[in-house]
Amino acid sequence: MAARCCPAATGTDTGGSIRQPAAFTGIAGIKPTYGRCSRWGIVAFASSLDQAGPMARNVRDCAAMLEVMAGFDAKDSTSLDMPVPAWEAALSDDLRGKAVGVPREYRMDGMDADVAASWDAGIAWLKDAGARVVDITLPHTKYALPAYYIIAPAEASSNLARYDGVRYGLRDLPPGAGLQDMYAATRAAGFGPEVKRRILIGTYVLSAGFYDAYYTQAQKIRALIARDFALAFELCDVILAPTAPSAAFALGEKSDNPLAMYLNDVFSVPASLAGLPAMSVPAGLNREGLPLGLQIIGRPFDEQGVLDAGLAIEARAGFVARAEAWW
Repeated sequence: MAARCCPAATGTDTGGSIRQPAAFTGIAGIKPTYGRCSRWGIVAFASSLDQAGPMARNVRDCAAMLEVMAGFDAKDSTSLDMPVPAWEAALSDDLRGKAVGVPREYRMDGMDADVAASWDAGIAWLKDAGARVVDITLPHTKYALPAYYIIAPAEASSNLARYDGVRYGLRDLPPGAGLQDMYAATRAAGFGPEVKRRILIGTYVLSAGFYDAYYTQAQKIRALIARDFALAFELCDVILAPTAPSAAFALGEKSDNPLAMYLNDVFSVPASLAGLPAMSVPAGLNREGLPLGLQIIGRPFDEQGVLDAGLAIEARAGFVARAEAWW
């Protein structure tokens, strides 16, 4: 999309997989409120977190595409039965009367200077659009990443157990293999290293003796994070933060260090745990010429507020960089 090979695309966001790719490539992408878009037909990873949404070159295209994607689907038990607003027609970058929250916990020690500068620029752009900026606190932010990396793998372990070579999908049946051999061969061939790692983590935290120590505690943290956002939204209409702590890293650069890769989700995971709408819009380039994104997080079902704030940033950022197709 960034190379202008297509006008828009669908994606799924569990902990940031719409927003982070959008930030890394200089496009817009929105994860709507959990339940806005049907998950029917999507391979389930973490069912309480997965949410479909659009990615496009600009905010208006995201709004138009989200209108088509959203709506009730009887085939998805988590689908919300509520009207789909006319988000595109209502778009406005006039934020007068709106308050934008800036979470102090997201100003982390050692933050990338270019990311911090783009965040400060975003604050200035939203002020220029008429918004009032307020300091907010999300005190349980530091627990979001560890809670996510217990809940998501646990649900993945449960969801992906169905891929056993028996009912559907890939079947790897070595000569003379028994049932257990087929299970092992099918999953060895069908899952990549990262998927296997998450299944192992999830199986561990759900096992007898560890369920309460890990999974139950993580769900309690999730409730506290959702409460933090609810209290913050008593002071503001939307929240502004970086999308990711860095620009795009090289392909395979973090493959040998899963922890470093997981840390890249630090700004995107909290909104996912709380089921909130969140959007990434391009905010400029870092000193190496790589795109940086800014994230807007909104109240439940307030995609309009998120899109409007995104439009205000887009109108003032003047982002015109584009990728070249590799061929």
